Amino acid sequence: MQSIKLLLGLGLLAIALYTGFAGIPLWIIPLVGVLFTAAYIQGKWSLWGDLFQRRDRTFYQSLLITYAIQVVVVALFYLIGSGIARLVGR
Repeated sequence: MQSIKLLLGLGLLAIALYTGFAGIPLWIIPLVGVLFTAAYIQGKWSLWGDLFQRRDRTFYQSLLITYAIQVVVVALFYLIGSGIARLVGR
């Protein structure tokens, strides 16, 4: 099970790097951010399970903050991929 999580996580990182490397428009960053947020919540389900069942204001605040952080992470990987593309002359 852990190896599947590892492969899916590496796949998400590869998607973020490839979008920058291929020069895909920036609007893809928020979309990939949704995938990163879902993967983060699934990985930390022991912490999120209680929040998910209550669905009060704290849940939505936590979800919004997590999404914002994951979008920043995706943007960083996008920029790294874009920088690698420029280094190799693509």
